[in-house]
Amino acid sequence: MQIMCKFSVIFAQNLRSMTPKWIFFDLDDTLFDFSSASLFSLQRLWEEESVIKDVFSTQEAFIDEYHIHNTRMWQLHERGEISSDFLKPERFRLTLFPSRHDSETEVLCRRLNRRYLEILGGCNAVCPGVTRLMERLKGKCLIGVLTNGFSEVQYRKMESTGINRFIQRIVISDEIGIQKPDPRIFRYAENATGAEKETTVMVGDNPDNDIRGALDSGWHAIFYDRKGKGTLFEEPGYLGRITDIEKVAEICGF
Repeated sequence: MQIMCKFSVIFAQNLRSMTPKWIFFDLDDTLFDFSSASLFSLQRLWEEESVIKDVFSTQEAFIDEYHIHNTRMWQLHERGEISSDFLKPERFRLTLFPSRHDSETEVLCRRLNRRYLEILGGCNAVCPGVTRLMERLKGKCLIGVLTNGFSEVQYRKMESTGINRFIQRIVISDEIGIQKPDPRIFRYAENATGAEKETTVMVGDNPDNDIRGALDSGWHAIFYDRKGKGTLFEEPGYLGRITDIEKVAEICGF
């Protein structure tokens, strides 16, 4: 109860002192249901590709192994240790052919990666409540997307779901070579849009990349806790933890 009272005081202070001019959203698992779309895409890939069935007899075994290597590759990428061009085929090589390092294997893995991203980008997998939220925010503030990821597939996701029609500015790490939570990507977004940190809000599902990154950059932040992580922050810029994306409008006074 004591924690909630302290949080309520901070929350009330923020509402009195700030009306957001810009709201930036993370894309994957905030606006776009990446978890469901990725699962569907990997299942389709297993069904289409006999070369995968030759290694894994079930979809589940293939997907579990892929996630191990994909997670590790993204960790390295976010630390700047590997490029996105290396990550894309390497996650499939490690999953399917860990002992092979020849050019033929690389060509095959690049093809598998392209097909996976093609399926993924074409999924109409908007998160629940997002379209209603966007309609409510339209005309009341400026809306941006600030996302890590591969630019070609991130744009396709927004087109496939139709949310691109609400977005005034898209900032993608792949295009500028800086990943969240690096403060430089938040500074880049400010410079690209004219946003001022005092009246800018970041909404995202990742406590480190989205929320900690935004707070450390002087922005306000709303944690969209889709997966029940339960993380709380107590800084003045923290506007709240939500499990319903439409609550963003209520918190921001729209």
